[in-house]
Amino acid sequence: MADGKHEATGLETQDIWFKSQRVLRTVVQVGIPAFITFATVLPTIINALGLPVDGTVYLWLLSAAGVVTAVAGALSRVMAIPAVNGWLTHIGLGSEPKAVVVERTAAKTSDLQPAAVAPSNVDYRLEQDDDTTTVQ
Repeated sequence: MADGKHEATGLETQDIWFKSQRVLRTVVQVGIPAFITFATVLPTIINALGLPVDGTVYLWLLSAAGVVTAVAGALSRVMAIPAVNGWLTHIGLGSEPKAVVVERTAAKTSDLQPAAVAPSNVDYRLEQDDDTTTVQ
């Protein structure tokens, strides 16, 4: 539909499958680099600056890595909420491409729905007058 009516009614995104799995994947994707950075890289930088790196500093850095990982996991779960995913799809950041959602939503308009009357097995060509069906 070229007039954009499907967008006026809102995009119909599909429900996200395996929401918990998405959260766990995000936790792993963020957690590994966060803990590597906060536990190895930052203490090395702090030590290179001449500042003492003791157990308290390590605890703070590991806590920061845990907070970053937890926030990323929480954001991943929030993004799996249907209304949030719908909004993200509208701006092009949803769980499926916006073009696919627009096409699926447009396909649900009345113009593209199946006929309301079942097809008939009657061949109306056979019911016409004999002189119109005869080829000479």
